[in-house]
Amino acid sequence: MEFLIYMALPCLGSVFLLGGMFYAAYRITGQRGAQPGEMSCGRGISRRALCIIAVYITMCVGFSVLGNTWVNLLFLCLFPLAARWAYEAPKIYVLYYFILSAAVWLTDIAGILGFQIGIMTGFLQLNSPELQYILLVTVTRMAEFMVILLVALAAGRKSGRHITARQVLISVLLPMYSVFNIYCLVYLMQIYFNREMALLFGVNLVLLICLNIYFCVLVDVMSENHRLENERNLYRAQARMQHRYYEQEEEKYEASRKMIHDIRNHIQAMEALYAREDAHAAELYARDIHQMLNRFQQKYYTSEKLLNIILNDKAAMMQRLGVKEDIKVGELSLDFMKETDITALFANLLDNAAAAAGESGNGFVRLRVNRVRQFLSVVLENSCDAEPVRSAGTFRSRRADHEGLGLKIIRETVERYGGDVQMDWKEGIFTVRVMLTVEE
Repeated sequence: MEFLIYMALPCLGSVFLLGGMFYAAYRITGQRGAQPGEMSCGRGISRRALCIIAVYITMCVGFSVLGNTWVNLLFLCLFPLAARWAYEAPKIYVLYYFILSAAVWLTDIAGILGFQIGIMTGFLQLNSPELQYILLVTVTRMAEFMVILLVALAAGRKSGRHITARQVLISVLLPMYSVFNIYCLVYLMQIYFNREMALLFGVNLVLLICLNIYFCVLVDVMSENHRLENERNLYRAQARMQHRYYEQEEEKYEASRKMIHDIRNHIQAMEALYAREDAHAAELYARDIHQMLNRFQQKYYTSEKLLNIILNDKAAMMQRLGVKEDIKVGELSLDFMKETDITALFANLLDNAAAAAGESGNGFVRLRVNRVRQFLSVVLENSCDAEPVRSAGTFRSRRADHEGLGLKIIRETVERYGGDVQMDWKEGIFTVRVMLTVEE
């Protein structure tokens, strides 16, 4: 019995805790806005990483049997290095893993202090040291697991993932229920405590651990499904723009064939005008032909093909709305961004700007995109007669049945690349400034 209580239970708790920490580190690493070719959460953990994790957990559990607090603290401090080695993350993630370790350590201290205070004040009344130890280990590990989930969710929200209050509630509520359930079981074990009761308690504890892991994975699946749905919608929007682009190119091709067919007639008409020495009429005729030829060209803004398609598509939309566009893009490369993120950022920025400018007098949209050292600078200005509604420190659209999803997508995309977005309205002009960190 003592072996199960003082050896098997702590080892099982340590494996559960360290496994949860490595899983949280994996989620944090995969949430950093994975670039093309980099590791993402959905690709699974490599065999190399699993071997490193297994060796670390085995060594940590083995040395924890010694019962030396300083040894356990040393292994906890080594966790950030082991996690970085396992997931091959950038050096900055050692800091994030250290924050995770510190949160677990502080929770462990708080759990022990809270337990001792509960015993001293009589709030926790248990008639044997064995039951006290069981309660201390199980409740502390569950509390640490809850903190691990909260740290992982906070990292996910910071990186732009969709984290709802419901997901946070599910993540916190189940570990809290597990703690209460364990306390009730330990309290009832005072009445009749034997080997069979300890075995049933162990089975219940394993099932509770499995249930917590299941709900943890469920929350991740919900978040991943939302991300995939947003990505699918962005692909659809991108496909629609490219389809319109190719339709316009097809129309221009047909018109150019007609133009080539009639070019001889146009040349003869101009020759006749010059023969009559009517230079002014010939000049006007030539200008009309130039305008016809210009309609066959796709306007060039940048060498980035996808961005050029987006800008042409939105410029055509502004022309239909009667909005004056002024777009200038410097020499830059967007290779560090996923195509869906390029669409999400620029399409939503220009959609919002064009809609607001179309409802104002003398509507205009002015866009400047440039590379400034290690940053991509995007400055967008548009006319906006009525001041947008401010809500929770940001702006919200005045349009009916419009939830401000575009602004939310913009913010999530910017945060995914470690950038910053600022919005301001002054004297009828709405300004958005975006700075993205360019990863070489």
